[in-house]
Amino acid sequence: MVDINQWPKKVREPGRPRAISPELESVVIELYRRGYGYRAIANILRQDYHANPHFSSVRKTLIRRGILANGVHEHEDLS
Repeated sequence: MVDINQWPKKVREPGRPRAISPELESVVIELYRRGYGYRAIANILRQDYHANPHFSSVRKTLIRRGILANGVHEHEDLS
């Protein structure tokens, strides 16, 4: 019988950080309010702030901070 506890544990390899740092959240919000999209904000963070977020991390940050509600901008009219 194989002892499962002897298998090596899977460790996440170093790479792109999963989240945007709290220090950059205000930058993300300001850029979004100026009209930049998720990918453009991710590119600006990469070029100007030496962060390497994925655009989905930008979206998740905006949702978490209440700027987006379920992926819809708080001021959009769906009717």
